[in-house]
Amino acid sequence: MTEKFQFRDVFNPGLVNELADNIVRVWDAFERDVFVDAITQQLSALSFGDRNSLISDTLHKHLPDDFQSAAQILVDALGPEPATDSLSGFDGFIVMPQCLFISRYGLDDFVTSINALYEMTKRFTAEGDIRTFIEKYPSKTMTFLHTLTQDESPFARRLASEGTRPRLPLFSRLPEFQRDPLPVIKILEKLKSDPNLMVRRSVANNLNDIAKDNPDIVVETLERWQKSAPSKEMDWIIAHALRSLLKEGHPSALNLMGYNPDVKISVSEINLSNDAPAIGEEIEFSFTVRSREDEPSKIMVDYLIYFMKANGKQTPKVFKAAKKKIAPGERITITKKHSFLQRSTRKHYPGKHGLEVQVNGKKYTKIDFLLEKE
Repeated sequence: MTEKFQFRDVFNPGLVNELADNIVRVWDAFERDVFVDAITQQLSALSFGDRNSLISDTLHKHLPDDFQSAAQILVDALGPEPATDSLSGFDGFIVMPQCLFISRYGLDDFVTSINALYEMTKRFTAEGDIRTFIEKYPSKTMTFLHTLTQDESPFARRLASEGTRPRLPLFSRLPEFQRDPLPVIKILEKLKSDPNLMVRRSVANNLNDIAKDNPDIVVETLERWQKSAPSKEMDWIIAHALRSLLKEGHPSALNLMGYNPDVKISVSEINLSNDAPAIGEEIEFSFTVRSREDEPSKIMVDYLIYFMKANGKQTPKVFKAAKKKIAPGERITITKKHSFLQRSTRKHYPGKHGLEVQVNGKKYTKIDFLLEKE
C-alpha cells in the first residue's frame, strides 16, 4: 500500500540532491556528498518547518562564511525563471530553504539580501522571508515592495501583496499591519487590476486577512474599488476578499455582495438522515427556505456544524450550502451531505454536535445530534 503523501515530504532526498547539484555546478568547492548526507540522515523524523530549517542551516555550514559570496552562489545556482505565470506543483519548494538562508543569515545586509530574495521569488516565492525585512527595515522594504508592483514578473508582483499579508499562513503575523493596514492597502491599490489571476488572488487573500482585524476598512476599500474599476475581475476579488466576513454575517459585506441581511424569509426545521452517526460516516440533511418578500431576493445559504472538541466544548464552523435567487413566496429545498471522515486538517471527537442553518448571515433553525465513536 502506497504511503499517504504528507506536506513535509516536499523536502525529500531528491530535492536535497537537486539543490546540491545546482550549487556544485556554479561553485566546485562545494562538498556535495557531505551536504546531502548531513541532511538525509535526519530528514525522515522532522516536520515541514524543521526540514526547511535543517536544509537552510546546513547550507550555512557548507557555503562561504562571507554572506555576500554565499548569497551570490545561491542566486547563480537558481537557474532560469519559470515559463509559467502561476504557482503550481511542488518543484519550486527547492527555493524555500534558500530564502530562509537569506532572512536568517543576511538580515544585516539589506541590499544583498533584498536582491537575492528578488531573484528567488521570481522562481517561487519569498513571501515568508521578506517579512523579516519588513519588521527590521519597514520603510526601505515597503519602498522596495512598491517598486515590485510594476515588475514584469508576476511572481515579483505577487510578493508585494502576499508578503504583506498580516496573517500569512505558516509564518508569523505582522502586528503593525493588523493595527494599521493602510500601508498594505496602498500596495494593493496598485495591484487590484493586475492582469495575472495569481496576483489578484493574492490581493483578495490579503484583504481577507485584513478583514479579520479591520472589517470596515476592507468593505470601504472594496466599495471604492467597485465604483472606480468595475469589472468581472473586480467582482471576483470582492467575493473572494469578503468570504470570511460573509460567513460571519457582516451586514455591510453582505450588502456589497447584494445580499440583504434583513431579507424576510422563513426556514423549516432540519430533516436529518441520522441523529447518531459514527466518526467516519456522513449525514444527509435538508430544509426549506421560503421567501416572504414582495420582490425577488438573492440568498446565500450556509450551514454551521458545532463540532465537539477535545476539551469538551463546541466550536462552530461555517460551510457553504447554496447561492440562489428566490422569487416572492417561493420555497426552495436545500439538501446537503456532510462527512465526518477523519482528516489531517480536522480531527473529529465523539459527543454532542449541532447543525444550524444561516441565510444572508442570520442564523435560523438548529438541531442537535450525537457523533459516536468509530
